[in-house]
Amino acid sequence: MAVAGVIAVAAEDAPLAPEVQRRVAVVVLARRIRSYAAMAKASSDCLVEKGRLRRSQANQALVNTLEELGISRGVLTNPLVEAVSPRLQLLLDDSCALDPKREAEALQLARNEL
Repeated sequence: MAVAGVIAVAAEDAPLAPEVQRRVAVVVLARRIRSYAAMAKASSDCLVEKGRLRRSQANQALVNTLEELGISRGVLTNPLVEAVSPRLQLLLDDSCALDPKREAEALQLARNEL
């Protein structure tokens, strides 16, 4: 093996610098927060459309749920969350929960769009 090949392999095995690890963790956490918010909003909107909750009840429950988890309500106005939430709503079943048959599709949507 050439020396350049050994260096390349060694570089791949080396751990990421702490600041890179932190940045990656922040990006992953932000994506997961947006995913959670988008799915929660989709379920909330579904319950309103089915007449199970009034809009004001759904909005308050949604904000309370997010804030209990330490998530700012501002995430609900994130353009990515606003765009993906209606698409996730299409993957919900009659009880406004994620249809187990559509879970892979929801994960893919979150991974690609959020």
